[in-house]
Amino acid sequence: MKIVGVIGGMGPKATIDFLDKVVSSTSAKRDQDHIKMIVYMNPQIPDRTEAICGEGDSPLEALVDSARLLEKAGADFIVIPCVTAHFWLKEIQESVAIPIINLVKIVLNKIKKERKNAKNIGILATTGVIQARIFNDILESEGLNVIIPDNEIQTHCVMNGIYETKRGVTPEKTKQLFLRAYSHLTSKKADVILEACTEIPLVIADKDIQTLLIDVNKALAEETVRRARELN
Repeated sequence: MKIVGVIGGMGPKATIDFLDKVVSSTSAKRDQDHIKMIVYMNPQIPDRTEAICGEGDSPLEALVDSARLLEKAGADFIVIPCVTAHFWLKEIQESVAIPIINLVKIVLNKIKKERKNAKNIGILATTGVIQARIFNDILESEGLNVIIPDNEIQTHCVMNGIYETKRGVTPEKTKQLFLRAYSHLTSKKADVILEACTEIPLVIADKDIQTLLIDVNKALAEETVRRARELN
């Protein structure tokens, strides 16, 4: 069984949600059946969206340091339960010899497997993810149509909801912001919606809306378990 390295803290609750989903995705009858994980919870990594939008310090140095720490600690591969951080995935990967799982490719494979007829993919993510086209390019290369929120919805609903969740505002108070954004995307004919920020699944579950949701934290957790159990 391989050892998983986790670059966490972006944000802390999203990391804990990811770890919980790793445990829930593992078929185990006893403690010893679960996978080994080395978790580096580093909430001091600079804000990813602010950096992409030119409003804050780059997180690259902190991300690279985190990856190297996990490699040195004995991790066989690394996962990053933060979508926006994948903007720097190439540079982080070049800094270590062990592989880093590409969350964006995992999500694409999940769409192709679970919703083969989907054409319109709605994305709820940070403004950094949208501005950097982290999902757009790979989805559009597969012939899929990407739908993003209008600026007002993105700013007042999605980003406010994400940052309020990071601040610890209760889900009951942020849920309506995200539900408004979901309704907006479905009105634009999205037939699949990506919870493409790891804070969003802390607030919204499948039962809250009718359109098919893809929880990126859950998708990453499932792939993490699969990779950890692969033979060397």
